[in-house]
Amino acid sequence: MSRWQAVFKHGRALSTRSTNKRAEQDNSGSMGAVVGCVSAAALGYKLYSEKEKYLVQAKGAEVTQEKYLVQAKGAEVTYEQKSFDNRIRQYNTPDMVFNHFASLQMVDKTGIKTTMMSPLDFFGAITPDCSIHPGAGSGVYEEISDEKLKTLRLDKSPVEGSILNEIGKNGLISYADYCFLLSLLSTPIRFVDTAFNLFDLTGDEKINAKEFAYVSTKMSHKLGGFGTYTDVDQSAILASNSGLLNYLFGKDRSKCISRDEFRMLHKNLLDEIIQLEFNEFDKEKTGSISEGDFCRFLLNRTRIPPSQKAKMLKRVDNIWPKKARGISFPSFKNFFLVLASGTELERGLFFLDVENIGVDLEEFRKVASWVSHNELSPHTAEVVFVLLDDAGEGRIHKESVGPVLFDWRKPRGYDKSSIHVQLGQLEI
Repeated sequence: MSRWQAVFKHGRALSTRSTNKRAEQDNSGSMGAVVGCVSAAALGYKLYSEKEKYLVQAKGAEVTQEKYLVQAKGAEVTYEQKSFDNRIRQYNTPDMVFNHFASLQMVDKTGIKTTMMSPLDFFGAITPDCSIHPGAGSGVYEEISDEKLKTLRLDKSPVEGSILNEIGKNGLISYADYCFLLSLLSTPIRFVDTAFNLFDLTGDEKINAKEFAYVSTKMSHKLGGFGTYTDVDQSAILASNSGLLNYLFGKDRSKCISRDEFRMLHKNLLDEIIQLEFNEFDKEKTGSISEGDFCRFLLNRTRIPPSQKAKMLKRVDNIWPKKARGISFPSFKNFFLVLASGTELERGLFFLDVENIGVDLEEFRKVASWVSHNELSPHTAEVVFVLLDDAGEGRIHKESVGPVLFDWRKPRGYDKSSIHVQLGQLEI
């Protein structure tokens, strides 16, 4: 039974109880019972209708599988749903974000319930305006047992060779897994080795399951602060149905991951998230998106007034109409890596602009190539430059770059989970 079905059933139950009560009361009480009956039925009907918007049953599927066939063809996520999900991602703590987007609860043999995510629950939790897998709210989950997990049909990532699908084949994503994956995504490429060193407690160039369990628990924000770690925590984590742990260390937890495997995990995960975000704009799978859509991706969830956004987009559309050259996936990916680098971009621009006179196009390309470890295409750099150069003077300044590029990580929650390095007064 899906979340919306459960709430609808509850509404119908309220309606039935109200009707029975009405028969036992006098005329004055009858009116209140009728109101309660109608209100409960209306609530149930409204929520059932909302269910049709977000959790549409695929043709011929079983009711119990409806939860995982989330976006049937033609279904759309409303603006209100996207806005609410966006606020959850940006302003709530990681544990509250996890509970909002997680859709499952594992029930063990003793009846203890553990909230878990499917792989695309994770994507929805880190992607602003996500339309392929929106959150449905915390508190009502699909309960599954160990036996049912083996036959569970999860909605899959459309990316070929998907690492999220591989994790899904091995189980579900726990809260500790979610915190780890979010931290890994928010770590700039040049600091991936530093992240590996944090997990490699023994310094033997390998991470085993116990090391992973210890560090991931300590980095998982919980009510009242970050996690503690005891032998009970370790036993619970190692025995959990974590798809990530099964994928990395095997079900017997005997495997280890090397530095190169850790780097590859970071690369594969980041590549898939980039492809999924690109697909949100490339609906026809052409391999490129318009310059205007690329700029809308950059401006999404920024704190820039709508009127100013419209002016910025108009500048871009005037130069590059919809049928212009476009932004290819490799170019989109390279600039995504620039954005994901966080303070690296900010530090690089400050380094080149100590006089506070702004940077020109070539200087901007140079900094972007530094932080992404990839050459930024001239066309992509020019599009970004036109978008940000309000004065049309051929230079962009920190004041115009900050709200778009420096703050890009915040709506995704990257700033809450990224690695922080401090050396004296310098903090990264």
